Amino acid sequence: MTGAVRDIAALIELLDARVDMPFGWRNGNDCARFADAAIEAQTKVGVIGDWHWTSRREARDVIAAQGGFEAAMDRRLDRVPVALAQRGDIAGVADALFGIRLMVVEGATLVGPGGRGLERVPRSEMIVAWNTMTAAAKA
Repeated sequence: MTGAVRDIAALIELLDARVDMPFGWRNGNDCARFADAAIEAQTKVGVIGDWHWTSRREARDVIAAQGGFEAAMDRRLDRVPVALAQRGDIAGVADALFGIRLMVVEGATLVGPGGRGLERVPRSEMIVAWNTMTAAAKA
């Protein structure tokens, strides 16, 4: 990973492009595929591979087969302490159905798909984080 540079401009372009795009299992704007798009924008490497679904039930089954979001992300990216997560890293926040849902660190806020477009929550909701820049090294 020597010399890898985080492409924040590409991340900002992604956020701008999806600002009004609602959450959707079918439209590829659920938390996992949004996080993957953010990783790919910054590193040119996607990490979720063949995760495909068109409903919450299908997503739950795919993620369960991966051992849950935390285990799946641990295999794809290196964890970082929540306090050290940087802009563009992937954050996990508590979620009743999946254990965690994935968001992207913006700074003082986390961003991810919501019902009417991108939604933001305080950084204090982050319970786990992964370093986006390890995507290229693990590819």
